[in-house]
Amino acid sequence: MSSEAQPQGPSDNLVDWQRDRKQITRAAGMITGAIIVGALYVASEVLIPITLAALLTFILAPLVNLLRRVGIPRVPAIVATVLLALGIIVGLGAVIGTQVADLFAQLPQYQNTLESKITKLRDTTLAPLSGAIMRFESHREQQPQSSPESSTTSSNSRKPLPVIVQQPPPSPVQVGAKVLGPILHPVATVVIMIVVTIFALLYREDIRDRAIRVFGSHDLSRTTSAMDDAGEGLSRYFIAQLAINAAFGVVASVGTYFIGLPHPILWGVMGGVLRFVPYIGAWLAAALPTLVAAAIEPGWSMALLTIGLYAITEFFAGQVLEPLLYGHSTGLSPIAVVIAAIFWTWLWGPIGLIISTPLTLCAVVLGRHIEQLSFIDILLGSRPALRPSESLYQRLLADNAGEAEEQLEELAGEHSLMNYYNNVAVEALQFASSDFRAGKLSHSDAERFRLNFEELIEFAQELGEKEDTKRGAGSAPSALASGAHILCLYGRGPFDGLAATILSQLIEREGIGATTSIVDASSREKLSSLEMKDVALICVVYLDTRAVPANARFLVRRLRQRSPDAKIVFGLVQKSALGFQEKLSKMGADDYASSLEDMLDAARAVTEPPAELARPANASRPVSGEAASVLPATGGVV
Repeated sequence: MSSEAQPQGPSDNLVDWQRDRKQITRAAGMITGAIIVGALYVASEVLIPITLAALLTFILAPLVNLLRRVGIPRVPAIVATVLLALGIIVGLGAVIGTQVADLFAQLPQYQNTLESKITKLRDTTLAPLSGAIMRFESHREQQPQSSPESSTTSSNSRKPLPVIVQQPPPSPVQVGAKVLGPILHPVATVVIMIVVTIFALLYREDIRDRAIRVFGSHDLSRTTSAMDDAGEGLSRYFIAQLAINAAFGVVASVGTYFIGLPHPILWGVMGGVLRFVPYIGAWLAAALPTLVAAAIEPGWSMALLTIGLYAITEFFAGQVLEPLLYGHSTGLSPIAVVIAAIFWTWLWGPIGLIISTPLTLCAVVLGRHIEQLSFIDILLGSRPALRPSESLYQRLLADNAGEAEEQLEELAGEHSLMNYYNNVAVEALQFASSDFRAGKLSHSDAERFRLNFEELIEFAQELGEKEDTKRGAGSAPSALASGAHILCLYGRGPFDGLAATILSQLIEREGIGATTSIVDASSREKLSSLEMKDVALICVVYLDTRAVPANARFLVRRLRQRSPDAKIVFGLVQKSALGFQEKLSKMGADDYASSLEDMLDAARAVTEPPAELARPANASRPVSGEAASVLPATGGVV
């Protein structure tokens, strides 16, 4: 008996349409990216000078603003600034050309020294390999070869006829093309760069307004502020980087002069330019002068001094000047810097390698302030792709408890255990609870997450005990000092019990003179069999408003009957708990807490230990959720 196909409803059609739309959008994005990469490659002859002009605009804009502030009109200020930059570029180019020509003219003088050093190095370090090669060559020479008579006969019979090819004398046009051809391309690049720079400086505000209209016309004030901040930040970074590289080049030039190397200006200019190459630029700049130093001296002292000069200068520039001027990070992740260098070198050659970091930084800054380009900041930026709570949730789901423990150790060391639990761990529990209720988290995944989280809580306890031991902290005040007992109940949510365990651990680690017990509030049998004598505070912990039962007032009534003197606090560990206070008034509880810190305050209030026992001398309570605090003395979880 065949079953007929059920017709699809409107909801099924909507789901199919949304799925198809996502696939089409993803495919369109990939096609667009391929088209952009192809255009960058094909149009490199035009795009390279335009890109250099854009970077030069960021560098020259502060100087133009300075000249305008001293009273120079806009156009003369721009022309003077561009002419100054052009003079520096042309002057450096002329110096480099002259020095390189002199260097190549002197290379034959260094040939004998280099050959002798290479021979000595080969004899001392590669002797076994050289002997093996020589024995192999002697073995080949002993093999029989063809007789000279036969080879002479065959050569005479196949003697080729001489052919003489005479080229006509070149015309004046050909001579001019041969001479001017290598010069026209760089000259054209410089001309395009200068023209684009002038117009970019003249119409900078108009370009900014058009970018705002494209990317953020719906929020003009915010987009304008973001674009101005991005432009100023990029200008400061480029100027700082240019100043550091220029200082590096000056030190390299002066150092190589006193070492005795010829052409010190060439080494300084090369050092300043090549240092734009990430990670290896300084060592590339050191390679050629070290080779020249090895070629002009019979010994190795000059080469070693050259290597030491570049190493010390690079260390000082990278570890002192750069953190002082623009911090320890450029805003790019290390892997992004490497990938960007490879990508732009493949597209645009050596010039792409030099400008890869500034160019990628521009893209990341745009992605940080423009919503449509935010994926660039996510992929290439230095900021973490996931928040700490999201990262913790992902690691526990992936069964990477070790990485979760490393994160806890790092964040708790920077701030406090309370801060970690409030802002990271509890939020990860809320993610898990929300996914479980939405059906995105299976029962097996939820159980694995719960077990890993319990291990994390135990690790936090051990970590606190180790820290107390290192600081020489004494034991926590006795829980029986006040004779009070705190009952931590948890709701029927899938992970509410973990939140109650965290609260119990914090109460005992805070040095509050009270013992704690953790009980399932939804179990009448457990509540009925529970000894509630001397209970001073009852904390009912929930992670989600949906976990709070509608008949929670009956729970409060039963607790009142069992322990009439106890204070009942309902704690909803959720940042957006609007409307929960209205429910609280109907439940009959005494107080409401929206964080673990509020529940700790309630525990301190009901126990009221003596001032000298309330907290160890070496512990301090954080002023706010973001403030750091010292981990207090240890306690246990009952």
